[in-house]
Amino acid sequence: MSNTSFINNIPIFSALPTELRKQLADIIQTIKTTKGEVIFREYDPSEAIYFVNEGKVKISKSTPEGKEIVLSIRKQGEMFAEVALFGKKGSTYPATATCIESGNVSFIKNEDLEAFLLQHPQLSISMFRTLSERLIISQATLRDVALYGKFGALAATLIRLAEEYGTATDEGITIKLKLTHEDLGSFFGATRESVTRLMNQLKQQRIVTKKQGYLIIHDMELLKEYKN
Repeated sequence: MSNTSFINNIPIFSALPTELRKQLADIIQTIKTTKGEVIFREYDPSEAIYFVNEGKVKISKSTPEGKEIVLSIRKQGEMFAEVALFGKKGSTYPATATCIESGNVSFIKNEDLEAFLLQHPQLSISMFRTLSERLIISQATLRDVALYGKFGALAATLIRLAEEYGTATDEGITIKLKLTHEDLGSFFGATRESVTRLMNQLKQQRIVTKKQGYLIIHDMELLKEYKN
């Protein structure tokens, strides 16, 4: 996929005039990525803003105890590391970005994008709107960890994943991510054993099942009751 074609598939860029999209194509770089590859780590110097071109990227933070908390998973066409934009000199990335599927990512150096935005401020509104949405999601993730019990946090995590990655099918809502119990636990700081025990309860009640590696939510309303 060419840089121009990729830009056309990014919502915040696709509405720009053709000439501006061509200018953006000149400052975008693309790299291939492999599953498990770390693109940048928490506290690395923030140098660029990234976009998922192909594959999926996990954004996570570490607790003082060394546990991983997954803040979000970025899929094709989505932006990440946007919080580093306009940061003061010496700013660092607030989280770690890890590829959970092989593919490629595109990126724009902060100084190049900042110069572009200063010349074309109409794009800034879309950027700030995305930043606001991301902040709300991050706050929701941390709220789940802090306020809900393990069962409630698991239910809240499944609901959020269904909203972001769910596809309606005859069986229910299929979450189009292949997640292990350990992966699920990393969203709210639970061990694999705890998640396995909780998921077994949901499976026994036919609220959630797994098919071909994908989780299927059969009863969203009942799942929401466990969140409270």
